[in-house]
Amino acid sequence: MDQATKKQLDFASRTSMFTYANTAVIIPISLLAITTEMGFSLTQAGLLSLVGSILQFAILLGSIFLAAAFGKIRSLRGGIWILGIGMLLFTRIDSYVSTLLIIAIIASGQAVIEALLTPLVEDIHPEDDGSRQVFLHAFWPMGIILGTLIMGEALSRGVGWRTLFLILGILSILAGTVYPRRSRAKLPRSRADFSHAGEILSQPLFWVMGMALFFAGGAEGGFTYWTASYIQIEYGTLPRAGGLGVASFALGMATGRLLVSRLAARFGLKKILILFILMALIGAVILYFVNNLITLYFLMVFMGLFIAPTWPLLQTYTVRRLGADPTMVMVFLSCLGILGFSTVSFIMGFIGDMSSLRMSFLVSPVILLFLLLLLTVEKQFNRKSA
Repeated sequence: MDQATKKQLDFASRTSMFTYANTAVIIPISLLAITTEMGFSLTQAGLLSLVGSILQFAILLGSIFLAAAFGKIRSLRGGIWILGIGMLLFTRIDSYVSTLLIIAIIASGQAVIEALLTPLVEDIHPEDDGSRQVFLHAFWPMGIILGTLIMGEALSRGVGWRTLFLILGILSILAGTVYPRRSRAKLPRSRADFSHAGEILSQPLFWVMGMALFFAGGAEGGFTYWTASYIQIEYGTLPRAGGLGVASFALGMATGRLLVSRLAARFGLKKILILFILMALIGAVILYFVNNLITLYFLMVFMGLFIAPTWPLLQTYTVRRLGADPTMVMVFLSCLGILGFSTVSFIMGFIGDMSSLRMSFLVSPVILLFLLLLLTVEKQFNRKSA
């Protein structure tokens, strides 16, 4: 593959990550407006995320076979087009059932992107020390920052949430055109045989790291999904204030991932993971006692900074430890990460209905503690020989 094609693929993957981030954050930012108009409870709102994740789990697994049959590029292009169509259809929802059905379409497109973007970069840069993966994932919080600020401001100025979904649907379809033709990009063929999947799933080390991804996804998901609503409900603010809270978290994530992309080769993945998770755990405990909005914004930057590298570094670290097919390992890990993201979002919504969203954020230090404990014991689980 020539350098020009590599650069185009890098650009396409970052564009997809940036767009994916905007589609993931538009529902949390619009959540209060959607639930108010449609009459949904907080538990129903959290259930939207959980239902989407269950379907994503199945599509993520199917993406292994998609990549093997059609290649990652064609699959990713199709995935982001499906996502765009789902965004357009969401403008027509009129009941909870129609919302769930269209969430399923959106989740399908997101799942393909989630499954194949990271392995695509692994194929383009097989010599990567983790820095390129973290740099790719920095476009997730960058998309969240821009999306939350623009969408939060637009909602505060009276722009309808359906209009925002329409615009983002069009942009998603355009993003799919950035990928080069498959014939120009010769990538390693992905394995899709059940025997290799069995080899991976039989490793206790995989399940330890998979549970780590579950908790990492949960920590990130709780803040991404509920921060905007938490600020609007607890502080009685407009959507722009909630959007600024999510943007603050995303600013920390972008900074953290860009920073770690420079530090990974020097300090090693494991040391960075343990230090950053420990700092995030301390911040999550402090969050419960914060009552000032400005202080909360600064704490959100802090939380984003230290939660930032967990997802991409855990994936890269696990691939290095297992020595298995990167696409298959990363897809399996993403399945568990997505489930963690949405399961924690649902639990927090349920606690929010039963008590308060402030109380629901106490889930974060608990799952970060579990994540830290898993990383301290994972060395005891070595890769089994085939």
